[in-house]
Amino acid sequence: MTKFNMFLLFAFLLIFPSAIAQGFRTHEVKKGESLEQIANHYQVSVDEIYKLNPDAKRRNINHMVLVIPAQEPKVKLNEKSKQLSFKSYQIRAKETLYSIAKENQLSIDELKQYNPDLVETDIAIGQTIKIPIFREDRRTPNFNESLSNSSFSNIIHIVLPGETKYRIAKQYGLSVEQLQALNPTLLDLKAGQLLTIVNKNQEALTNKNEAPLNFFTYEVKPKETIFRLTKKFKVPADSLYAWNPQLKQSGLQEGMQIKLPKKVNVQVAGLSTDKVNLAENISDYSTQKLAVMLPLSLGNINDDNKAEVLKKDKVLRIALDFYSGVEAAIRKAESLGITVEAKVYDTQRNSQKVASLINNNDFDQVDFVVGPFFTKTVETASKLLESKKIPVLSPISSGEINGGVNLIQTRPTDIMMQQSIISFIKLHGADKNVVVLADKDKGYLESKILYTLPEAKLVNLQKEYLQQSDLARVLDKNRTNWFILESDDMATVSNAASYLNTLRSTFDIQLFTSNKNDLYDSEVPSTYLGNLNFTFAAINKEYNQDPLDEFVKMYREDYGLSPNQYVIRGYDVTLDAILRKANFSDFYESLSLDQTTEYVENQFNYNKKLIGGYFNNAVYILQYNKELQIQSVEN
Repeated sequence: MTKFNMFLLFAFLLIFPSAIAQGFRTHEVKKGESLEQIANHYQVSVDEIYKLNPDAKRRNINHMVLVIPAQEPKVKLNEKSKQLSFKSYQIRAKETLYSIAKENQLSIDELKQYNPDLVETDIAIGQTIKIPIFREDRRTPNFNESLSNSSFSNIIHIVLPGETKYRIAKQYGLSVEQLQALNPTLLDLKAGQLLTIVNKNQEALTNKNEAPLNFFTYEVKPKETIFRLTKKFKVPADSLYAWNPQLKQSGLQEGMQIKLPKKVNVQVAGLSTDKVNLAENISDYSTQKLAVMLPLSLGNINDDNKAEVLKKDKVLRIALDFYSGVEAAIRKAESLGITVEAKVYDTQRNSQKVASLINNNDFDQVDFVVGPFFTKTVETASKLLESKKIPVLSPISSGEINGGVNLIQTRPTDIMMQQSIISFIKLHGADKNVVVLADKDKGYLESKILYTLPEAKLVNLQKEYLQQSDLARVLDKNRTNWFILESDDMATVSNAASYLNTLRSTFDIQLFTSNKNDLYDSEVPSTYLGNLNFTFAAINKEYNQDPLDEFVKMYREDYGLSPNQYVIRGYDVTLDAILRKANFSDFYESLSLDQTTEYVENQFNYNKKLIGGYFNNAVYILQYNKELQIQSVEN
């Protein structure tokens, strides 16, 4: 089992410990332990262990994590015992009945049933309530089968020997293509692998009084109306009444609990959704407190070296630019009537410093944290603030981050960018001749493209370097040619663009990439990109020059220059977070909004990770036109 699979397995065990115990268990091999000893301990055969862990035959098993088939309990299928007990729970700041019920896997009605005072009064900080604990013992004969029949919305499938992608996909009501999209790095199946599954079984309910798992409970805010709810959540009024029959009897009332549909957790990457302007739906004007954690390292600066440090320290310049955007977002929020109190912390680009800042300062009343910048520092902040349920927004990193459930990755990942451009081509390129040229170290991406677009052709080099004839050989005179270039090599990018521009006299060609790196700006003439209608995935778009965006105009007036991408990112990320808090008192509730928010250059549409926090999947598809302007194209 690879380290990656070990990590996923451990994370899964933390989330679903009872479920995994019903069908499988794991065992970390201690030094000197043999398979025979392990098999005897768990009362299984060595062959059964080999079936689930084929790597155990080929390598030293010391410290290896093995998947062990669990013994079947000696309980008949129809035997079930149910016990009820209670635990005391003291209500903390910012908690709601909804959040407490969700955390304890209960319904709000169950909480009120065992706490009669909650029916008449609101909860208060420090109040103690009773949490009912239900215990059920039952036998589940097969872990994967039981999950496919469960009401979990997200589950993990352990690949068993002999299983195929088709068989697994069919078991969960998915197509092979959907299974692959959920597991983009999956090439060949191996026993013991862990696959991400979105469960399509929508029939089971955790409680007959609760909403199905594709709904969430929403508490009506002061002054909200049916009209405002239909606009905020993009649902028709008749559907709202159908989901909530009580509205016809008593009308919409402040504090009422209603059902609203959740956002579908998996969608084709990059596909556009409806836009929403959160500034038009503000319902909570209470003061917001935010912490901003930036890699400033101000201790290294004094009056004598200030100019020299700013000149040499790129990270410091980026951090200062980003913070000027944060300040502008706060001013914008205050112009809308939202008071914001912000405190800046210097992380000094060090995880230990981040831990010290959190441990030695009071974060209890902080609504959310913007930053830190770097992977290790933002992971540290997320994990230390997870128990306080304080959202931590990672503003810059595009890699995979191992944070807590409170980590919100505001920048789409590289994998999301790749999936976006592939999805766009699949959606619009049915009659096109798709050609792929990828670096050798991008074999995983080439495989992903070919899996999704099986008719695509590969460019095969006849020599060690790219020639024009290599490209002409795979182009089609009778169809539009969509050419996907995935390369970080200067010669490859420069030569491919030059040859394709020349071949336009014979072929109809459009150039695509998921990674518009600096080479396209430094090595490829912009006229070539315009001629080839160069189309690429992007995290942000360029702001509108006509009419000039209000923020850009204000920034020019204040500073005498145009804002760069880091200034704008600081503004967009911070303003979006403030407005989400002002629309939904519970910040996490705002992340289930089934619409995209958009600001100067960035857009946000969040989804829940299977393990961890949230990610932003709002990717732009941009395109050069013949006038050398870059425009966003509909996905």
